[in-house]
Amino acid sequence: MKDLSVIILSGGFATRLKPLSEYIPKPLLPIGGVPIINYILQRVIELNPERIIISVNKKFENHFRYWLKTLENDKIELIVTPIKDVKELKGAIWDLNYSIKEAWINENLLVVAGDNLFDFNLRKLIRIMRENKSFALALYDVKNLELAKRYGVVKLKSNKIIDFKEKPEKPESTLVSTAIYAIPKEKLSLIDEYIENPNNEKDKLGKLIEWLLYTKNEPVYGIIYEGNWFDIGSLDEYIRANKFVEKTGWNNRFLWP
Repeated sequence: MKDLSVIILSGGFATRLKPLSEYIPKPLLPIGGVPIINYILQRVIELNPERIIISVNKKFENHFRYWLKTLENDKIELIVTPIKDVKELKGAIWDLNYSIKEAWINENLLVVAGDNLFDFNLRKLIRIMRENKSFALALYDVKNLELAKRYGVVKLKSNKIIDFKEKPEKPESTLVSTAIYAIPKEKLSLIDEYIENPNNEKDKLGKLIEWLLYTKNEPVYGIIYEGNWFDIGSLDEYIRANKFVEKTGWNNRFLWP
């Protein structure tokens, strides 16, 4: 797909997954014997983007370089942030902005958090981003209000997001953001603008969406996906995803880019 690059955010330290994540970065943890990031790449590669960038921290750089040698795809490259320890973390939005600048990205961009496990095609998301030249989010109905508290909760009208609340105490909907974002090249500068404000939170990607909607009055669109989606943010979810993948044989499909 011309005029499209992808960034897979993989620079966190996954403290909630310790001790598993003590020596292995979360995107390389196996689900059904296959690294989480390979499932993401399977969906990314079918879009045929011009570039695929894995944004990683300095501590786990060598882990990803070794993993990269197992692949046969010259589109995949690493951007390494200077972060060596959890105490130095600046946040996912900071990592995203750093990677955009370091990679000299000036084309449309798909951003995927490296702990997403999903089986849906992202072409519709790219299409609505291009048609409207606006941010677009992949959405999923978790069908549980208690579970929705963990995510950015969305209200949608005609594919346009009319309300977004990051991790609300009392969600009014079970429709949530999956941390998969399509960003038009015309709007990339907004991320840098957000980062430049010292009062803006630099970690939660949902805070960027709130800022776009309520401070910048930017239109943001969404596509509701069905199928399977796991946010590998806890040991319980990691175990649940492993059981599902092994039961369904998802890990036996083509997964080596």
